[in-house]
Amino acid sequence: MTITVELKHAPNPDISGGYWDDANPTANCTSLPIEKIEDATAVCRAYINATGLGGGNWTGGTVSVDGIPVARVSYNGRIWNMDGTPYQMGGAS
Repeated sequence: MTITVELKHAPNPDISGGYWDDANPTANCTSLPIEKIEDATAVCRAYINATGLGGGNWTGGTVSVDGIPVARVSYNGRIWNMDGTPYQMGGAS
């Protein structure tokens, strides 16, 4: 079983130029392998912090198992099922 989390961003239409002054808009967008779904929060928050992204820039966070999206990490690090309900830690991983 392969679990990945997507790290990506886009310009925020509410900010002139699309990004905060300290952001890195050239940061690579990628998918990274993770051990379990719960690890996605730390990976996403580290990427957001390292690139200086604001909430309106964050478009990543999709967690996939064997290529099938199963959850999403929001800007604040919370994990959500694809139907928008809160992910229960210890759930399918």
